[in-house]
Amino acid sequence: MSGQEPSAPSLDKLRKVIKEAFSYFDKVGNSTVQQDEVGTIMRYLGQFPSESDLKDTIIPELLDDDPSRDGLITFEAFEKVMLRDLMDRVYDPDDSETLLAAFRVLDPEGKGYIESNLMHEHLSTRGGKAADGFREREMGDFLEYAKDKESADSSKIYYEDYVAKLTADIEKHLEHLYQDAAARARAADDAMAVALRREEWLFS
Repeated sequence: MSGQEPSAPSLDKLRKVIKEAFSYFDKVGNSTVQQDEVGTIMRYLGQFPSESDLKDTIIPELLDDDPSRDGLITFEAFEKVMLRDLMDRVYDPDDSETLLAAFRVLDPEGKGYIESNLMHEHLSTRGGKAADGFREREMGDFLEYAKDKESADSSKIYYEDYVAKLTADIEKHLEHLYQDAAARARAADDAMAVALRREEWLFS
């Protein structure tokens, strides 16, 4: 999302990060997750499909890969799809200029802010598709994150500040995600050489 393209993580690093993210939601340790958790895992890994993408394309593909799991998503199926999407950058987040252009459509007078009630209405039917709209909890989280913390007026969203904050936070999250994976890989190699013990891969 910045002007300079980051170097692509290695395939081995991608596999480790995907496995760790998936394991957070694998409640019983049988290498499966619920369908409604796929979008959350993908967003954590830096891919941002719409709800329509998930429902119409991604989930059916994951289920087709292993139809014997009673509607659960297997790690094998998820890893294959996630590796492809990460390497092809299928659902990469929009850059800051694209986001600002979208906000400016809702601000034809160029005031620099959007009323939160208008934002609520727009996000309820995002892109004209109710299926892609925010759920109420997501809406509350968004409005809390987007509002100006230094202002007592929470009825306005100053979108340039919001976009700057969002892009910086996403970049920082992804940078730490892959740096942490690399650091843990080195630690595991050292431990293996010294004691031949197995390391657990956990995010800090």
